[in-house]
Amino acid sequence: MSLPPGLSFASPAPGWARALADFDVRAFGRDAWPFEQWVQELASRRSVYIAIVREGGIAAVPEIVAAGGVGLGPEAEVLTVAVARKERGRGLGGALLDELLARARNGGAEDVFLEVRSRDPIAQKLYSGRGFAAVGLRKGYYSDDDALVMRLSMGEAS
Repeated sequence: MSLPPGLSFASPAPGWARALADFDVRAFGRDAWPFEQWVQELASRRSVYIAIVREGGIAAVPEIVAAGGVGLGPEAEVLTVAVARKERGRGLGGALLDELLARARNGGAEDVFLEVRSRDPIAQKLYSGRGFAAVGLRKGYYSDDDALVMRLSMGEAS
């Protein structure tokens, strides 16, 4: 899927850690990753992060409207997917997920796992629409919810 006009994919540099941490707080509240974790994640060679940003402007870090990451390897893991509240419903989550899955496939993934809130049918529909299936439950994974563990076999992905 192509992105709406005025938006583009970007590979966040380590200097984006503060902006991503702030974005994460707006998206996930108390379940957001702390700044220090974003610093570590952006420096890691075992994972890839992608942002959807608003084009234009002159800031060193453009406006982030969505962000996600995937840990690489034979058993890859979608680490995070978030879309700004005001941008939801435009297909950005699906476009971001598709890009993350392509990176996982290119990184040799045979299976991709993720956790999603057990009470988030919208996110679950996004993932199941891409071929993910529920394989487990992690009680108390989030501060206020359980996590549904989902798996996608790359051999079965369309």
